[in-house]
Amino acid sequence: MHIIKYTPVFRERCIEIFKSNLPKFFAPGELQLFEAFLDHHTEDHYYVIEDGGQVLCCGGIFLEKETDEAGLSWGMVHAEYHLKGIGKLLTQYRIDLLKKLYPTKIYKVETSQHTAKFYEKNGFKTVGIVPDGFGKGIDKHIMKMALTTPL
Repeated sequence: MHIIKYTPVFRERCIEIFKSNLPKFFAPGELQLFEAFLDHHTEDHYYVIEDGGQVLCCGGIFLEKETDEAGLSWGMVHAEYHLKGIGKLLTQYRIDLLKKLYPTKIYKVETSQHTAKFYEKNGFKTVGIVPDGFGKGIDKHIMKMALTTPL
């Protein structure tokens, strides 16, 4: 298993990964947003985990200059590979990258109630909840992580 930078050759597999997580983890209306993200916003820091030629998950990081926050973007594991430690591996890789590139920022992730506990275990705290924020039945948990000491 290894982490590699996303390229458009992985686009269709990432869309399959997204669809495998419908409707529990993503609302159907988010697919168009994800496709646009893949087409226009992956040039800097978006990654996949590949194992034996198969892409199992994808996820990235971002820097939001307006709010001076950095964070995790569009992280997901194919439903067939949930609870196997793959998401944890990619999440830790991305957090380590955030700490390296943006050591003084507040880190943010927006996720659902279904994955909020996963991010809590990785150091994030819920600072706000928007009921149905991603779609009917999928609440948006706005979570942040502040480093107590920069690296």
